Amino acid sequence: MKKNNMKRISLSLVVLLMCTVFTFAQDKVKTEPYPNWEIGVNLGVTNFTGSTNIAKGKSYEHFNFYKSNLNLGYGLFIRRNFTSVFAFEGAYNGTTLTGEPKATNALGKAFKTGINELDLNTVWNMNNLLSRNKFDRKVYWYTKLGVGWTHVNNIKYTNTTAMMPWRELTIPIGTGVSFRLSDNVRFHVGTQWSWVNSNRLDGDNQGGTGTDYLIAQIREQYLYTHAGLSFIFGRKVVKAVPVVVVPPAPQPVAKIEPKPEPKPEPIPVSVPPQAPVTTIVQQTVVGNVYNILFGFNFGYDKSDIDAKSSSELDRMIKDLIENPTVDVEIAAHADSRGSAAYNMKLSERRGQSLKNYLINKGIASSRINVVAFGETMLTNRCSDGVKCSDAEHAANRRAVATIVVWKKN
Repeated sequence: MKKNNMKRISLSLVVLLMCTVFTFAQDKVKTEPYPNWEIGVNLGVTNFTGSTNIAKGKSYEHFNFYKSNLNLGYGLFIRRNFTSVFAFEGAYNGTTLTGEPKATNALGKAFKTGINELDLNTVWNMNNLLSRNKFDRKVYWYTKLGVGWTHVNNIKYTNTTAMMPWRELTIPIGTGVSFRLSDNVRFHVGTQWSWVNSNRLDGDNQGGTGTDYLIAQIREQYLYTHAGLSFIFGRKVVKAVPVVVVPPAPQPVAKIEPKPEPKPEPIPVSVPPQAPVTTIVQQTVVGNVYNILFGFNFGYDKSDIDAKSSSELDRMIKDLIENPTVDVEIAAHADSRGSAAYNMKLSERRGQSLKNYLINKGIASSRINVVAFGETMLTNRCSDGVKCSDAEHAANRRAVATIVVWKKN
């Protein structure tokens, strides 16, 4: 009895320890596209864990008259991942439970019970559920809760009368840890406890025969601890294309050909003077560069203008108002967290936020040019996969505004 109990406790502790270690792992990677489909298989061991009497006054008394063996179990599932937190799955588990009586009794027979279980489960990514930042993690802890149906087939049993196959309502409860091996492949380690509405998993009808009251009050359970692989369909790696705004090209300089001297004629002809040709050249005013920061007060994934940058904005607006012939170019950036495509959109929103602010302050839209760079021009080492502090990431949430002037020669 002690040996079998230690086996069950050890298996459960291994899974729970892994869940605890990886609960709040913060390995930031690219955002996973949702929804998507996932199909998987698993293999492991099962064992009968006992019976519970839920009759009135029994206080959920748990008992087990049999030494349960570890048996081979197998399963497969198909899952629909709707968000980074929630998924819905259909699963099948199959096994054969075996065991022997703990003590010699009148019957003294071993049991052998075939199990075929079909479940509909809700699956929860606990790391993303409990954390503010939700993303596709390399390692995460998951839990499962659902409802199922179990076909119970007593192949060898204790009762002297034949026990025909039963089909019983089942409540599956599971937990485990998932490891991402590649963009489309995951490795899972987990355990599932199945509460079956039957008193025949151990081949023994403890409640008696016929319609005895206690028969309907016995519920039996078994444990399935497993490991397996799954394949995710529909993942596409989106390569970000930097958005580059090309400034207007300088006007070409008109080439003036010298006029030939007029030949003497009886009547002199006067030649009107040619108008001077102007060339428009873009020229950056040295020193007029303004750094606008995002996120010190608003945090990650925001496009609001930080209050700490108000003095820099006021200085830029003052220069623009006092020099109506100059324009401003705004280069907007983001940090490396999230996908490259999303960060490109985020930096566009940040640039547009600055442009709207300037327009509201009376600066003409035609004088403002916005360029979005996303995460392509980081100011420090905080690229994908590098662990950095919030302050280090915040340094990359910025916009750089440069005063330019179109000078006529």
